[in-house]
Amino acid sequence: MPELRRLRAFVAVAEELNFTRASERLHLGQQAVSKSVSQLERELGVELLQRTTHEVRLTPAGAALLAAGREVLTAADAAFDRARSVGHGIAGTVRLGVSPAVGPAAREEVSRVLREGAPDLSVSFHELRPVEVAQRLRDRAVDLVLARTAPDVPDVDSASLRPSDVVLAVLAGHHLATAGGARLAELDGERLLTWSPPGTSYTDLLVTRLAAAGARVEPVQARVTGGTEPPDLAATGAVALVPVGWPLGAGNVEVPIEDDVTLPLLVLWPAGVPSPAVRRLRERMSTQD
Repeated sequence: MPELRRLRAFVAVAEELNFTRASERLHLGQQAVSKSVSQLERELGVELLQRTTHEVRLTPAGAALLAAGREVLTAADAAFDRARSVGHGIAGTVRLGVSPAVGPAAREEVSRVLREGAPDLSVSFHELRPVEVAQRLRDRAVDLVLARTAPDVPDVDSASLRPSDVVLAVLAGHHLATAGGARLAELDGERLLTWSPPGTSYTDLLVTRLAAAGARVEPVQARVTGGTEPPDLAATGAVALVPVGWPLGAGNVEVPIEDDVTLPLLVLWPAGVPSPAVRRLRERMSTQD
């Protein structure tokens, strides 16, 4: 099979009908270009060019190869460009796993950051329960994951992104609904809606933070399938700590938190060298911004 570089040399000579101009166009020596064309002719077993001391002409075989060769080179260059773009993370699809506790605002910001300067890149979101995260990364079912906590396993790496501001969601009839603000200590004795059961890292993190602020709460796991549904406070009789921008739904009220409290946001990826998508998120959404 003739090499692509020899076809490229032939097309340049065939279009220029001059070895000197073709060599300048290819940034190669004239002898190298002439050798490539001669090797191509030997491999094909046909004469492609008629050479004289004054001119270069295409043979019928050369004319046929020029027409098809242009298309081959265009397709090859497009394939190479596509591979480079995907490899550099500016084209293709990033499969982004998200845990239920990651709200719409974080998803939208991450999608925007990944696609900045990369209009050919798409982002597909995949809802994951916390117990699924490590295995889905191991299986390469997703490229990276957004979560509030990281599994303690050796084959998953993680880095902190900017944390999410948090608000309190309560029923409209709750005694804090009209308070204009609340401190975490005022949640003492409340039922707290969570997106994973007690004993999982994110739920335990919330319970521990509230206990440190003087609030003992009873975790109640939310009955949700995704991470963008309004919290079902009426059915559970609970309150919820949610990221700013989370849809509250009818009958629920947003109450500002007066304590200095945020929710952690992490990016997780298979252990090893981070992908271009991970590097972009860490550069543009780090905790140092």
